[in-house]
Amino acid sequence: MSTGIESWDAIKEISTLSPFAGTEVTMTVITIVIWIGFHVWQIKHENNAYDEQTSKLKDNLSNAISGD
Repeated sequence: MSTGIESWDAIKEISTLSPFAGTEVTMTVITIVIWIGFHVWQIKHENNAYDEQTSKLKDNLSNAISGD
């Protein structure tokens, strides 16, 4: 059974079936960069929120522990 592709030049012919044929590597790299960037941003955002909360509790630690 043949896929109908006999050379890489045939990619132009199958573009109607797969409009982004040949860009898989580029799309994968872009996706990985965005994924890693999101995780870096998320860690920074969570660290900032944690630092804000701990600075607010620093002065009122006894009240925070007692529940007031």
